Amino acid sequence: MDEKGKAVHYIKEHRIDVILQQTLNDLYRKHPGNVFGYLAEELDKHATKPSIKTISGYGVKSVHDDINRVTIEATCLVHNHEEISDSATCGFNSTEDTMNLDELKAINDALHGLPALEQEPVDTKLKSLDVSSGMKLSVSSAILKSSARLQKLSMLDLIQQQYSGKGLKMPTPIVSLLNSGKSGPGKNNMSSLAVCPKLGLSYEKSMKILESIYKAVEEMLKKKQQPCVSPNGAFNVSCDKPEQMIELVKEAITELEIVPGSDFFFVLDVLASDFHSEVVPGQGSAKKGQSQSNSRHRYDWFEGQLKPTEDFCDFLEGLVESEDIIGLVDPFHHEDVEGYEMLAKKISSKCLLFSREATPHSSNVFRLNTTITHSVAQLQELDRPATVLEAAVYEEGETMIADLALVSGVGFVMFGGFRGIRGKLYNQVSKLLQQKGPTQNVLSSWGFKDVVPEEDSPEQEQ
Repeated sequence: MDEKGKAVHYIKEHRIDVILQQTLNDLYRKHPGNVFGYLAEELDKHATKPSIKTISGYGVKSVHDDINRVTIEATCLVHNHEEISDSATCGFNSTEDTMNLDELKAINDALHGLPALEQEPVDTKLKSLDVSSGMKLSVSSAILKSSARLQKLSMLDLIQQQYSGKGLKMPTPIVSLLNSGKSGPGKNNMSSLAVCPKLGLSYEKSMKILESIYKAVEEMLKKKQQPCVSPNGAFNVSCDKPEQMIELVKEAITELEIVPGSDFFFVLDVLASDFHSEVVPGQGSAKKGQSQSNSRHRYDWFEGQLKPTEDFCDFLEGLVESEDIIGLVDPFHHEDVEGYEMLAKKISSKCLLFSREATPHSSNVFRLNTTITHSVAQLQELDRPATVLEAAVYEEGETMIADLALVSGVGFVMFGGFRGIRGKLYNQVSKLLQQKGPTQNVLSSWGFKDVVPEEDSPEQEQ
């Protein structure tokens, strides 16, 4: 076959003549102002879709102390040339969650050539690999960001596509103020105190109240000592009991025209697993006139005072009764189902219970995990209006969780305090709402549950 014949064969094989003729006919009929822009867009529809070329990474210093992390870059093949599309440095929940660059070989072997614009096949492959969860989430995030850039979409619009185009809804923000907890210098072992606004407010008005509280607390701490900001953006304080954290906030806002229990409420992140122990049921000391506890769970919420589930439940009930607490997070160890049930019977008509594990008698606290597709699928299976979407313990600056918060329909978001990297998440929500306009709130009521009457509950073992 001569050169002319080869050329004709090549053109026919790829239908170049048919496509060009149809495109030129449409061009003449539509008379676009930008002729070559129109041609570029129309011909691009027939091009091979972008594919994953390589996944690379490099070490970076975390924004949190001297911790080392990894940034992942996705390089895609677009129009016959390589293009570094985007990168991601994901947050993490434990300093033991390390990422090894050696894992990238297995990832490249699995992902090379896959469509860069199809998230689910990529994430399915990632989920099956024997690599760290942090590496999976970072690669998945880098691919999602690359897909958005290649399609000229915002992250919000792309995530909306994964939720079948559902509209935006505004969750109630829970903002961290003070950290104490097991690692702190005081005797109080409960983790941290947060605040949330009353229902029915716009995001702007909610933020105005929460920011005024946060700044008032910061100013008061500055008078006593230089405030130390923890990784979650809250201020570290020394307390011997959780009530002291609440009293500190009340003292700080005395000159503000906002009232706890009316304009805002407290949320106590107990993190009971940090001060939980197990014993053989029936062992341990009992007060005079009391029977031994049948629970194997013990808690030292005051340093050095290890007490059973029943005692801790009574303490938490009293705390909710005396303070303006609207929610408790991880009030018991996740295996202490009896504790959750006992507390729910006492306070669920006026206080929400949340757990970071799938625990009966509580609602979920959810964090991104494994891959984006996996996380979205998990969220869709939850009772989202009752769910808290929480940022990682150590955030690194990625803001897609803020986009997800507006799309997913969760009732609450817990991003941390306003200082440090956390401020980017709140600013991202504000930016998106300004772009999209007024958004309906997810919650119209707190969703308290009726208390089960004691006489209707099963009898406790004696």
